[in-house]
Amino acid sequence: MRVHRASARVLLALLLSVAAPDRGTAQDTVPPLPTFTLTGQIVDALNEAPVVSAVIKVPELRRYAFSNTNGRFRFADFPEGTWNVVVEMLGYHSLDGSITVSEGNGLLLRLNPNPIALEGLRVRTRAEGLLDRRRRRYPFRVTTISAQMLADAVIGDPAAIFRRNANAPVVGCADRLGQWVSGGCYWGRRARKSRIKVFLDEGLLPGGMWELSIFPKQDIHSMDWLKDTGELHVYTTWFIDRLNRSRTRLAPFKWPIP
Repeated sequence: MRVHRASARVLLALLLSVAAPDRGTAQDTVPPLPTFTLTGQIVDALNEAPVVSAVIKVPELRRYAFSNTNGRFRFADFPEGTWNVVVEMLGYHSLDGSITVSEGNGLLLRLNPNPIALEGLRVRTRAEGLLDRRRRRYPFRVTTISAQMLADAVIGDPAAIFRRNANAPVVGCADRLGQWVSGGCYWGRRARKSRIKVFLDEGLLPGGMWELSIFPKQDIHSMDWLKDTGELHVYTTWFIDRLNRSRTRLAPFKWPIP
């Protein structure tokens, strides 16, 4: 009879240990960061004049905003802490740095002018406007290899021109067929080597970087490099001409999956 009672006590202890909640796990849960409405203003560093339509990007949060006619901007439900902030505006040097924010403090960000030398009056084309709007509405950094950069390049290989201007660790790797491609991969997030996806006029280029190197330089208008997704968007002169002559619109760049 004593043996049965001892067994019952052991069984009851086991049941209680299984049913009891893990208090340590509940205590280790990290509470969410407090949020507030972040406001700020973008001004010219020389004359303190408001900078209108500057884009303010917070890549880690996948958020962006534009400055209004007074140079002011706001982010609702913004978490306190230290975040990397990028400010871009045509005619100014980009501002890129870490900023610590909390409730009660606003931001006053000054942009240094970057004068653009113009040879006479030049009207921006429809295609240039579409590309510029798409770049500015992407909350991460876009590296653009412009038409002028392509024209000034001594080499005629578009893939090599990209590698020299990517501002990113681009390395060689084997393609899907096992063929070695110079500059076919990049070091992405979490130090992972991934293949670069090349899009030609909005369509995926099956041969990737190897196929891009076959195209004559004069047939390429410009390129947009999206390091966060590993995508290189290449635009031909025919595609740009079509954008200028038609009502075709450009889809936004897709955001990277966390």
